[in-house]
Amino acid sequence: MRGQVRTLFLGVLLLWPAFGLWGLLGSRPELAALAVVTALAVVGWLYAGYRRQRFPAWSWIFEGAGVCLVAAASEYGPTIGLCFVWVSFRALYGGLREKILGTAVVCGIMAAGALMFDVRPGVAIPLFFTALISLAVSHVLAMGSSARDRSADREGTLASAGAGLVASTTRAEAMDVTLGAALSMDRAASAALIMTVTGPSLHVIAAAGDVGPEAYGWVTELTRLPEEARAALRPGGCAVVCDQTAAEVAEVLRLPPPAMIVLAPMAAHGDAFGLLVVALDRLPTDDLSAAVTTLADESALTLDQLLSRSRLSIVVEHSADALILASESGLIRFVNPAAEMMLACPSEELVGSNLWPLVHEGDVTALREVVSSFVRPTPVPCRIRGREHAEWTDVEALVEYVSEHDGSRSIVFTARDVSERHRLELELRHAQKLESVGRLAAGIAHEINTPIQFVGDNARFLETAFTDLDRLLAAYRELVSAAQANGDIETTLRDVDAVATEIDIEFVMEEVPTAISQTLEGISRVANIVRAMKAFGHPGTEEKSRADLNEAIKNTIVVANNEIKYIADVETDLGDLPLVHCHLGDINQVVLNLVVNAAHAIGAADRGRGTIRVSTRPEDGFAVIEVADSGTGVPAEIADKLFDPFFTTKEVGTGTGQGLALVRTLVADRHGGTIDFTSTVGVGTVFTVRLPVAGLEELPMNTELAEVSL
Repeated sequence: MRGQVRTLFLGVLLLWPAFGLWGLLGSRPELAALAVVTALAVVGWLYAGYRRQRFPAWSWIFEGAGVCLVAAASEYGPTIGLCFVWVSFRALYGGLREKILGTAVVCGIMAAGALMFDVRPGVAIPLFFTALISLAVSHVLAMGSSARDRSADREGTLASAGAGLVASTTRAEAMDVTLGAALSMDRAASAALIMTVTGPSLHVIAAAGDVGPEAYGWVTELTRLPEEARAALRPGGCAVVCDQTAAEVAEVLRLPPPAMIVLAPMAAHGDAFGLLVVALDRLPTDDLSAAVTTLADESALTLDQLLSRSRLSIVVEHSADALILASESGLIRFVNPAAEMMLACPSEELVGSNLWPLVHEGDVTALREVVSSFVRPTPVPCRIRGREHAEWTDVEALVEYVSEHDGSRSIVFTARDVSERHRLELELRHAQKLESVGRLAAGIAHEINTPIQFVGDNARFLETAFTDLDRLLAAYRELVSAAQANGDIETTLRDVDAVATEIDIEFVMEEVPTAISQTLEGISRVANIVRAMKAFGHPGTEEKSRADLNEAIKNTIVVANNEIKYIADVETDLGDLPLVHCHLGDINQVVLNLVVNAAHAIGAADRGRGTIRVSTRPEDGFAVIEVADSGTGVPAEIADKLFDPFFTTKEVGTGTGQGLALVRTLVADRHGGTIDFTSTVGVGTVFTVRLPVAGLEELPMNTELAEVSL
């Protein structure tokens, strides 16, 4: 604004010669020519100063002498207007001291007119006061316009700083913009610092201007700052310190002694985390606290956003999960290093390609169905790969649609590699199966030992019987020989009869068939146990196959017989089930855990011998297995925890709390089935397992819903 006022007065000053010099007509001839030259010289000098935007202080005297000469040439007549225009224009430049010098020059002009050129006091004095009033008005106008100009400059500085902060991509860039703007707030600004507060410490993280060599990076105690300065460490607070307090702050921050220091808080989320400090080598003409506070707020917001962005970048870059950002149509826009590693493809190859061909075609529908549902999306097991002929990687993936700031929708695809976890789970299942078999080993040995004992006893009996029959056969041969030789047949007959009586031939002939039958039965029982153990303990494969669940249940009951037979009777009602697509080893483990838990529940009830009933039936594409017991039942207060890992109602050292948790994992996660139970305290519990006959992979999908999610 001050520039516009200066231009206005300069325009008037340049127009003055066009009508002001006519006053020299008829003036003193000896001064007229010199006055014209002087008037033009003064106007030219003022124009040159306008272009330079400054005047030296001594020019007041030079200019005043020229104006006095022009006024004297016309006897302080019409050309005196040059004095008023000159004073008004020159008052727009310089400080208060120059204005005082200007007042003295004006006083000298009027005194010279009265003393040297016979100007009457009645004319000189009004002209003098008129000139002083012009000078005072112009000075006030200059001060006001300067203040407005400074305010406009600061607003421009803040606007420029705001744009620079928005464009900053690093905290260093943002701090450089902030410090540059702080030093541009006022010509008196000599230094600027940005400090962070960490607990009781102050840390100078950026500095610019006239700062000490050790200011940057300086760490000091917050308590060393004067109380007046520490008051700025709150949102909305600001401290302006001068004189001795400013010197104390400068000493703490290792700054040259300033005339004034402005401290503004840098706050985010209602918490002040630092200070913006501006040091001035002289007192400013107006208040800087509002502008510095605004700059500190803008800088704090940007630094906080950049810090959050930096932290987010660190999390994304170092995340073990694959993160992929794609457009709504599936065009990949960003992948993190974990995604590059998991897909074995560089980001340059992945960005710009389509997301969905990376997912196994059999898993795409399930992923999109989860997205289109009205419940919070949950991770879905699927397979992904980066190139067409690469091996599939087992992952748990989560797909979410998000809205960006421009209103567009994007896909956030998160995948966690679970192939190693699957391997460990498989090993754990095998280990738990071996643990189960080990726990039942003594019972199985007992089960085998009983038939082996009577098989051995019968074999020894048959061995003895065979020896006795061999003696009897030898006696009959002697009888035959005696008859053929016409020997003593009667004596031989008595010997034969004695041998038959001794070996109790009737008993032998009666017991040998029984012994043979019992031996065969024992061998059959042993073979049955061995066959059941072989079927139960078979490691199987990771690929599902069709299996007879009824046969698996029979084998499992045989394996668990020793855990059950002293506690409960087992009843089976096995329906006509189709072959089920499953991991047979997992189903063996499920049935074993349920049957053994049932036996333990009956034992805990302490009501004598109980009953375990195992039944199967087909139901709407599912194979249903029910295991019912007459045990203690499940209290309502623990019903919702029954399948939680490590939850057990057994004594320490007896139960691990993994049995039913494993059952739920094998049924729900591995086979896409369900398991639930009904229970009555004191009566018993019924566990119901439902397995899809077709298998999880072959379950029909809701294709209509999948099409909607596209």
